[in-house]
Amino acid sequence: MKIGLNLWTLVGFEYTIRPNLEEAVKTAGDMGYEGVEVIFDDGVLDPRKISKEERERIKGVGVEIPSVATGIFWKYNLGSPDEGERKTAIEYIRLGLELARDLGARVLLVVPGVAKPEIPYEQLYETAKSSIREAAKTAEDLGVTIGIENVWNKFLYSPLEFRRFIDEIGSEYVKAYFDVGNVVALGYHEHWTRLLKNKIAMVHVKDFDVEVGNIRGFRHVGRGSINWERVIALLKEAGYDDFLIVECPPEFYPDLEKPKYPEDGIRAARDNLEALKRILGRGK
Repeated sequence: MKIGLNLWTLVGFEYTIRPNLEEAVKTAGDMGYEGVEVIFDDGVLDPRKISKEERERIKGVGVEIPSVATGIFWKYNLGSPDEGERKTAIEYIRLGLELARDLGARVLLVVPGVAKPEIPYEQLYETAKSSIREAAKTAEDLGVTIGIENVWNKFLYSPLEFRRFIDEIGSEYVKAYFDVGNVVALGYHEHWTRLLKNKIAMVHVKDFDVEVGNIRGFRHVGRGSINWERVIALLKEAGYDDFLIVECPPEFYPDLEKPKYPEDGIRAARDNLEALKRILGRGK
């Protein structure tokens, strides 16, 4: 397996100044990462603000871009009963797929829907499925896979339901984007990896402290409760042998009150790279 870096690790989840994507990709490559997951949003990194020239420069750095990620689908819910919101979400999938294609990426991370008390669960399920099925046509045309991520969205928490959701969409370009850290508080890696065998398009790695047990429990790789050797073995059994994408911003240091950039982002990237090298038998 190869080691990749999601750029939130370097710049944090709540950046306000536009990150220099080309420079960030270069920084990750210089550290020793084999790939980089580029990010976008609906603000300073809106795909419409990332020009073709900038995309070519990012690609020209020479570091593989296996995937593209965004948090935008928490804001624009693919399962919303509001047609305008859904259309906006589907449009951002299109924009993200085009960005991925232009960068040579194979996978776009998508949060499939966000449960809310006012939306009946069965309606959320069917609406989200319909939205992604519509977007899958673009994915097929562009040759980029939509990776449905397991997240803390109060939706698709059972691995059986998660697999069924993907199967019912019925496209070879819609698979799972498996987040190792997100599983811990909700289930078991053994169940998820077995049921998603040969359906995992990409993997996010972060750790989780079960003693904390809530959203503040996320940790850098090797600093939580996950048995990483076991997880790597399970992923291999599930037919996965691609990138492990580090998604571990400085906020995951429990004693760090206010991260400083770029230094804390660089520290987080280095710490996780070294941890994964040890887990994979490539380091001390």
